[in-house]
Amino acid sequence: MIGIVSTAYFTVKDRPGIKTVKKYWWRNVVIQHLKFRGKAFIIATTGYGKANAAMVITYLMEEYPSLETVVNVDLALSTNDKFDTTDTVLATKFIYRDADLTVFKDIKYGQIVHEPEAFSFNTEFVNQVKNFKLGVSDGIVGTADMLIYNSKQFKEMVDKYGQTIDVIDTEAGAIAQVTKKSSVNFIALKIMYNNALSPWDNDPLHKFKIYETTNTLKYLLARLFNLLSSRLVLDFTKNNNDELEIINELFELSHDAWPKMFKKNVVKLVSGLGPSLMLIDKKGVTPEALDIVEVMKKKIEDEGPSKIILGEDEWKNAPKKWLRKLMFLQNIHVNDDELLWNKSAKYDLQTEKMFSIEELAKQIAKVIADRSQDKSSYTYDGGTVIKKHLLVALDASISFYITHNETHEFVETASQGSQLVANEFMKFLNEQLAEVESPFSKIVIYIKIPAMGAAKLPVYITTKNKVNTPISFSGYSQKDQKVYTVVDITRNDYDPLKVGSFKVTIRLKNDK
Repeated sequence: MIGIVSTAYFTVKDRPGIKTVKKYWWRNVVIQHLKFRGKAFIIATTGYGKANAAMVITYLMEEYPSLETVVNVDLALSTNDKFDTTDTVLATKFIYRDADLTVFKDIKYGQIVHEPEAFSFNTEFVNQVKNFKLGVSDGIVGTADMLIYNSKQFKEMVDKYGQTIDVIDTEAGAIAQVTKKSSVNFIALKIMYNNALSPWDNDPLHKFKIYETTNTLKYLLARLFNLLSSRLVLDFTKNNNDELEIINELFELSHDAWPKMFKKNVVKLVSGLGPSLMLIDKKGVTPEALDIVEVMKKKIEDEGPSKIILGEDEWKNAPKKWLRKLMFLQNIHVNDDELLWNKSAKYDLQTEKMFSIEELAKQIAKVIADRSQDKSSYTYDGGTVIKKHLLVALDASISFYITHNETHEFVETASQGSQLVANEFMKFLNEQLAEVESPFSKIVIYIKIPAMGAAKLPVYITTKNKVNTPISFSGYSQKDQKVYTVVDITRNDYDPLKVGSFKVTIRLKNDK
């Protein structure tokens, strides 16, 4: 069982794969017991301060004896110039920054009598989380029932303590002290709201920074839940960031099911052996290789938030580094009760180059044809790997809607719409790759689609042929082509009634 402790309150809705077993109040704490993908999680929302944190973690350890791991996920303030808003620190070392018992012999500032100078954790679980490469940095957390408002306070504390503290909070040190006395693993993931040494209490960007930080927290938790609930043995230590981004999304959308598209009995994913991943079965005797390639990687750092409206007065003193985000906000205004995918077409068309399905299919086909020239094989544990596969992830900007040729009604069903999207791509892919032979046992193209009722819908386009035969993707239906029309909205048609229904938007960096 894994525990998530935070001062933030997370609302969890039951849906496929997620079930609320129990939700209740204890003292001033909200406890949510969940089953996520078959694994048990406890989410505890606690108040601020060391006493509240110690009380909660003690209760959880006594009430849930099967608790193995506790993760403190929260917003915090940075005292290190290299950490900015939304940066995340993975902390495994904790001290008290308001404990001064130096009157006792051999006790250092920040240390409690009969306790270590710092509470440190270096367990297999820590390595596992680091292995996920969630975009986090290492840092030391200083905990106290007080905040630091200026550099003078911080300097006085560091002069006493004698080493740099990267993050200040009011909970993690107490949780670390309690869990250190047991066999429970503990780490803290702290998302930076602001730098404590800057005048943050009257920050004109306060609303914007809170929005971005809490959004990062939700994003981080979602990925952590998916990876920690996996039943597979995961080793991503040698994967690059682009590959990890794709792998994380696949876990988010399809969880443990996606590796089985390539190998049915896979129990372990291992990186660093030549291909992007090696798919290993329980006995390890028939490993299969998987290469991952992304077509047209987007620049995540260039994107601003999708939903927020700020007044002009709040941007008077905005630093230059926020100007790009301000420009984003001026181009898109989406209220919480509106559907982003119904509004995003206008923004995309104003700021990014749009691509037709045919153009993108040609680029995908070129990547597959180039990769198919490599007939070499991989080795694992001294033996030759017989099968290798290719996963092509598409990250692009293309918007369209689908209409019925006879009734002229829009297709609004997500499942049917995603099939038609795949069908449209397959038409062009099969034309482009008709003469290409590949050494891959299976080629899968993965496209992610925002749609009503889901954060994203995965679309998988799969080959139907085996290795060393002309590439052909299965599932294409000429019947669908006669019944439906895919309308490209790059014809400058901004009619919200027309770009509504099942309009698909997939982002791609602007190649100018």
